[in-house]
Amino acid sequence: MLNLVRGKRSFCCRLGHEASLVKFDPSGERFFMVVNSKVGVHQSEDAKLLLELDNGSRKPILCASPGDSGTLFTAGEDRAITAWDTNSGKLAYAIQDAHPARIKGVVTLTRNDSESASEDPYLVASASSDGIIRVWDMRMAAKENAKPLAETNTKSRLTCLAGSALKSMRRPQNGNQKAQQLEEGANSA
Repeated sequence: MLNLVRGKRSFCCRLGHEASLVKFDPSGERFFMVVNSKVGVHQSEDAKLLLELDNGSRKPILCASPGDSGTLFTAGEDRAITAWDTNSGKLAYAIQDAHPARIKGVVTLTRNDSESASEDPYLVASASSDGIIRVWDMRMAAKENAKPLAETNTKSRLTCLAGSALKSMRRPQNGNQKAQQLEEGANSA
Protein backbone atom coordinates (compact mmCIF):
# COMPACT_ATOMS: atom_id res chain seq x y z
CA MET A 1 0.00 0.00 0.00
CA LEU A 2 1.45 3.35 -1.04
CA ASN A 3 0.82 6.68 0.65
CA LEU A 4 0.57 9.06 -2.31
CA VAL A 5 0.74 12.16 -0.08
CA ARG A 6 4.15 11.23 1.32
CA GLY A 7 5.24 9.19 -1.68
CA LYS A 8 6.28 6.24 0.46
CA ARG A 9 5.12 2.70 1.04
CA SER A 10 2.78 2.40 4.05
CA PHE A 11 3.00 -1.37 4.36
CA CYS A 12 3.49 -4.55 2.40
CA CYS A 13 1.76 -7.90 2.87
CA ARG A 14 1.46 -11.21 1.03
CA LEU A 15 -1.95 -11.99 -0.46
CA GLY A 16 -3.34 -15.50 -0.66
CA HIS A 17 -4.98 -14.95 -4.07
CA GLU A 18 -4.76 -12.40 -6.85
CA ALA A 19 -7.56 -9.84 -6.61
CA SER A 20 -9.49 -9.01 -9.76
CA LEU A 21 -10.84 -5.75 -8.33
CA VAL A 22 -9.89 -3.34 -5.51
CA LYS A 23 -12.15 -0.46 -4.36
CA PHE A 24 -11.99 1.93 -1.42
CA ASP A 25 -15.00 3.02 0.62
CA PRO A 26 -15.85 6.77 0.54
CA SER A 27 -14.10 7.43 3.87
CA GLY A 28 -10.89 5.66 2.80
CA GLU A 29 -10.77 3.67 6.03
CA ARG A 30 -11.56 0.33 4.36
CA PHE A 31 -10.97 -1.26 1.00
CA PHE A 32 -12.63 -4.16 -0.79
CA MET A 33 -10.77 -6.89 -2.67
CA VAL A 34 -12.72 -9.13 -5.03
CA VAL A 35 -11.40 -12.64 -5.64
CA ASN A 36 -13.75 -14.68 -7.89
CA SER A 37 -17.09 -14.79 -6.02
CA LYS A 38 -15.83 -13.49 -2.65
CA VAL A 39 -15.21 -9.97 -1.39
CA GLY A 40 -12.74 -9.29 1.39
CA VAL A 41 -13.29 -6.15 3.48
CA HIS A 42 -9.92 -4.91 4.74
CA GLN A 43 -8.77 -2.12 7.03
CA SER A 44 -6.75 0.44 5.03
CA GLU A 45 -4.22 1.05 7.77
CA ASP A 46 -2.72 -2.46 7.82
CA ALA A 47 -4.81 -4.58 5.36
CA LYS A 48 -6.29 -6.59 8.24
CA LEU A 49 -9.21 -8.71 7.02
CA LEU A 50 -12.38 -7.45 8.74
CA LEU A 51 -15.05 -9.44 6.89
CA GLU A 52 -15.46 -11.80 3.98
CA LEU A 53 -18.59 -11.58 1.87
CA ASP A 54 -19.46 -14.73 -0.08
CA ASN A 55 -21.62 -14.42 -3.18
CA GLY A 56 -22.84 -17.98 -2.69
CA SER A 57 -22.36 -19.02 -6.31
CA ARG A 58 -19.43 -20.06 -8.44
CA LYS A 59 -20.05 -17.21 -10.83
CA PRO A 60 -17.45 -14.43 -10.37
CA ILE A 61 -18.08 -10.86 -9.31
CA LEU A 62 -17.04 -8.54 -12.16
CA CYS A 63 -17.72 -5.09 -10.69
CA ALA A 64 -18.30 -3.33 -7.37
CA SER A 65 -19.23 0.13 -6.17
CA PRO A 66 -19.22 1.37 -2.57
CA GLY A 67 -22.25 3.34 -1.42
CA ASP A 68 -23.12 5.41 1.62
CA SER A 69 -23.28 4.11 5.20
CA GLY A 70 -21.30 0.93 4.63
CA THR A 71 -23.17 -0.47 1.63
CA LEU A 72 -21.28 -2.24 -1.15
CA PHE A 73 -22.96 -3.05 -4.47
CA THR A 74 -21.60 -5.98 -6.46
CA ALA A 75 -22.62 -7.54 -9.77
CA GLY A 76 -21.27 -9.99 -12.28
CA GLU A 77 -21.86 -13.25 -14.08
CA ASP A 78 -25.01 -14.07 -12.07
CA ARG A 79 -26.82 -11.04 -13.66
CA ALA A 80 -27.89 -9.78 -10.21
CA ILE A 81 -27.10 -6.56 -8.35
CA THR A 82 -26.32 -7.42 -4.74
CA ALA A 83 -26.16 -4.92 -1.86
CA TRP A 84 -23.99 -5.91 1.10
CA ASP A 85 -23.92 -4.36 4.56
CA THR A 86 -20.17 -4.15 5.16
CA ASN A 87 -20.65 -3.28 8.83
CA SER A 88 -22.35 -6.60 9.66
CA GLY A 89 -21.13 -8.70 6.72
CA LYS A 90 -24.65 -9.71 5.73
CA LEU A 91 -26.58 -9.51 2.48
CA ALA A 92 -28.84 -6.44 2.59
CA TYR A 93 -30.88 -7.10 -0.59
CA ALA A 94 -30.49 -8.14 -4.21
CA ILE A 95 -32.12 -7.51 -7.55
CA GLN A 96 -32.18 -10.92 -9.23
CA ASP A 97 -32.06 -10.97 -13.04
CA ALA A 98 -31.32 -7.25 -13.22
CA HIS A 99 -30.04 -7.75 -16.79
CA PRO A 100 -30.41 -10.44 -19.43
CA ALA A 101 -26.60 -10.76 -19.74
CA ARG A 102 -23.63 -10.53 -17.38
CA ILE A 103 -23.21 -7.19 -15.62
CA LYS A 104 -19.89 -5.56 -16.45
CA GLY A 105 -20.24 -2.28 -14.52
CA VAL A 106 -22.07 -0.83 -11.55
CA VAL A 107 -21.87 2.78 -10.29
CA THR A 108 -23.42 4.49 -7.27
CA LEU A 109 -24.79 7.87 -8.32
CA THR A 110 -24.78 10.14 -5.26
CA ARG A 111 -23.39 13.58 -4.61
CA ASN A 112 -20.29 13.95 -2.48
CA ASP A 113 -21.53 16.90 -0.44
CA SER A 114 -23.11 15.69 2.80
CA GLU A 115 -25.77 18.43 2.95
CA SER A 116 -27.81 17.15 0.00
CA ALA A 117 -26.95 13.44 0.27
CA SER A 118 -30.07 12.68 2.29
CA GLU A 119 -32.30 14.49 -0.24
CA ASP A 120 -30.91 12.64 -3.27
CA PRO A 121 -32.61 9.47 -4.41
CA TYR A 122 -30.31 6.51 -3.98
CA LEU A 123 -29.49 5.73 -7.59
CA VAL A 124 -27.37 2.89 -8.92
CA ALA A 125 -26.55 2.47 -12.61
CA SER A 126 -25.62 -0.87 -14.10
CA ALA A 127 -24.33 -1.91 -17.53
CA SER A 128 -24.41 -5.35 -19.08
CA SER A 129 -22.22 -6.81 -21.78
CA ASP A 130 -25.09 -6.73 -24.30
CA GLY A 131 -25.10 -2.89 -24.25
CA ILE A 132 -28.00 -2.16 -21.89
CA ILE A 133 -27.56 0.48 -19.20
CA ARG A 134 -30.18 0.66 -16.44
CA VAL A 135 -30.66 3.08 -13.55
CA TRP A 136 -32.23 1.75 -10.35
CA ASP A 137 -33.72 3.44 -7.27
CA MET A 138 -32.35 1.19 -4.55
CA ARG A 139 -35.06 2.23 -2.10
CA MET A 140 -37.43 0.22 -4.30
CA ALA A 141 -35.08 -2.76 -4.58
CA ALA A 142 -36.49 -4.47 -1.49
CA LYS A 143 -39.67 -5.11 -3.45
CA GLU A 144 -39.90 -8.41 -5.29
CA ASN A 145 -40.32 -7.03 -8.81
CA ALA A 146 -37.96 -4.07 -8.87
CA LYS A 147 -38.21 -2.13 -12.13
CA PRO A 148 -35.48 0.16 -13.49
CA LEU A 149 -36.15 3.92 -13.50
CA ALA A 150 -34.47 4.34 -16.88
CA GLU A 151 -32.99 2.09 -19.53
CA THR A 152 -31.09 2.59 -22.75
CA ASN A 153 -29.55 0.27 -25.29
CA THR A 154 -26.17 1.48 -26.54
CA LYS A 155 -26.08 -1.22 -29.25
CA SER A 156 -22.46 -1.91 -28.36
CA ARG A 157 -20.58 -4.37 -26.20
CA LEU A 158 -19.89 -2.72 -22.85
CA THR A 159 -16.91 -3.70 -20.72
CA CYS A 160 -17.15 -1.14 -17.90
CA LEU A 161 -19.20 1.79 -16.60
CA ALA A 162 -18.34 5.14 -15.02
CA GLY A 163 -20.76 7.86 -14.00
CA SER A 164 -21.54 10.86 -11.84
CA ALA A 165 -24.71 12.47 -10.57
CA LEU A 166 -23.14 15.93 -10.50
CA LYS A 167 -24.59 18.40 -12.98
CA SER A 168 -22.45 20.64 -15.12
CA MET A 169 -21.80 24.12 -13.73
CA ARG A 170 -21.70 25.68 -17.22
CA ARG A 171 -24.70 27.72 -18.25
CA PRO A 172 -26.03 27.06 -21.74
CA GLN A 173 -25.50 29.95 -24.14
CA ASN A 174 -28.22 30.53 -26.66
CA GLY A 175 -27.03 32.41 -29.70
CA ASN A 176 -24.48 35.17 -29.96
CA GLN A 177 -23.66 37.30 -26.89
CA LYS A 178 -23.55 40.52 -28.94
CA ALA A 179 -27.03 39.84 -30.28
CA GLN A 180 -28.27 39.32 -26.71
CA GLN A 181 -26.66 42.59 -25.56
CA LEU A 182 -28.25 44.50 -28.46
CA GLU A 183 -31.60 42.93 -27.65
CA GLU A 184 -31.28 43.88 -23.95
CA GLY A 185 -30.32 47.46 -24.93
CA ALA A 186 -33.35 47.75 -27.23
CA ASN A 187 -35.67 46.48 -24.50
CA SER A 188 -34.40 48.96 -21.92
CA ALA A 189 -34.76 52.00 -24.24
